[in-house]
Amino acid sequence: MSAETLNYSGKLVVEVCWCGMRHAVPSELSDFQQRQHDEGRSAMAIYCPLGHSHVPAGKSKVKQVEEERERARNEAATRAAERDQAEASARAHKGVATRARKRAAAGVCPCCKRTFKQLARHMENKHPDFDPAVSDA
Repeated sequence: MSAETLNYSGKLVVEVCWCGMRHAVPSELSDFQQRQHDEGRSAMAIYCPLGHSHVPAGKSKVKQVEEERERARNEAATRAAERDQAEASARAHKGVATRARKRAAAGVCPCCKRTFKQLARHMENKHPDFDPAVSDA
């Protein structure tokens, strides 16, 4: 049996199959396979000398960008929901405070809910322009 000689002027890239076999493939083939994978298409398999096929592993760049976009969308929705929750909470607290000021202006004790005419009279006589709806007190 005589050995054949092959002259190749291109660039070869060493690939390692999942079985551990190292072998050289033309760089154009390896680059083509990687481009297919990065674009999210089904990558063409390269075969090692033992006959095993191998393709690039991991997520494609297209998939990574889609996941990042979905993550950003979810974060924006979460921030919007948190903002809405904070606004609703602020409105509720403002309502509670306003109600308490109005009851105090009317002479109602915040603890026992009893009405004290002296407090109501004091508010009417000494603070006639007091408006519990706009007061900071």
